[in-house]
Amino acid sequence: MMTVYHNAHAGEFQKVAQITPNSWIQLQAPNAQELKTVASTLNVPLAFLTAAQNPDERPRLETHGQHTLLLVHVPLNDSAVEHSFDDVKYRTMPLAIIFSEQHLITVCQADCFFNRGFLIQHNILINQANRSHNALTVLNQTAHAFIGFMKVVEAAIQQAEQELANSYRNQELYTLLYLNESLLYMATSLKQLRHLLQQIDADALLSMNDAERALYDDTVVELQQVSAVTEISQLNLNNVMDAYGNIIQNNVSHVVKLLTAITIVLSIPTLIASIYGMNVPLPYQDEPHAFSAVITSMVIVSAFVAYIFHKKRYF
Repeated sequence: MMTVYHNAHAGEFQKVAQITPNSWIQLQAPNAQELKTVASTLNVPLAFLTAAQNPDERPRLETHGQHTLLLVHVPLNDSAVEHSFDDVKYRTMPLAIIFSEQHLITVCQADCFFNRGFLIQHNILINQANRSHNALTVLNQTAHAFIGFMKVVEAAIQQAEQELANSYRNQELYTLLYLNESLLYMATSLKQLRHLLQQIDADALLSMNDAERALYDDTVVELQQVSAVTEISQLNLNNVMDAYGNIIQNNVSHVVKLLTAITIVLSIPTLIASIYGMNVPLPYQDEPHAFSAVITSMVIVSAFVAYIFHKKRYF
């Protein structure tokens, strides 16, 4: 879907029908025809526009003519996955931002933090003079988005751990497996983003004034922090999965032991009743209180066996 916003004044983005100078072209899950239309209208390399459609595309900053591509990975809470045990709910996806002299183009497969409110809040202006500020702002907010995303994943992990403590199913273990895969997505994306920032600084890909240098340094610190938290959470989750795998096996063993003990206790009166139900002469069968004595014997023997199992903590 293609949406065009015209930037008439600072902080104003009005939705328009056609691409005009000073406009932001938002391409969300675009089709091939929309990509070709934008590429031919603005003379943008088609490879820049299709980069965000490949989930394995690496983050990078690339310039071709008057167009500069900034490709980053951003967090994605997949709404198509209803439960965390169905599939990987938390993952990352590429976001391509193309800066040109009179246009700003974004390409993404789903909704993300880069929207009209983001442009207004961070004073993103569509011109080449602000390219460094715009690119660094996107990188900085991507780092903040990962910090917020990490809190959501940690909350999901804690909830899964609480449910797993009393669980006999594999469902919660699958949840932890998918959350572990989410952390793997995040760790990979964060590592690539840190490499991109190092490359920007080492190769001087962006000219920076003092304020932009401070924004760059802040982004580096934020990415290092969230990367460290992600790695610790991933290590902790691996240990938790091993521990809870053993807990589930122990829970299942406890259920089997309980059912076996109950079966043994119930089999005692069944055995006595079967013996005295045989159509053969039996001791004391003609005594007036034979039936009461048999029932009492069943109860006493069963209670005694149940008491032994209770002392052995089978119940």
